[in-house]
Amino acid sequence: MDTVKQSRWSSKVLWASIIAQVLVILQLTGTFAKMGLDPGYIGNVIAAILQLLVTVGVLNNPSDSANF
Repeated sequence: MDTVKQSRWSSKVLWASIIAQVLVILQLTGTFAKMGLDPGYIGNVIAAILQLLVTVGVLNNPSDSANF
């Protein structure tokens, strides 16, 4: 098993999940609706994509290059 010496803070997946979570919070607080974006269908699609990114970030293990 290869051990990768990578800081979690330099992981692209970690930053994608942080950004996704911030965008979800903005959506849930109505910020996108105030900007004129449709909070209905588009909001649901955005939420689904962002939650997928959060899930990938949570499950990521940057210390092991062979496994997710």
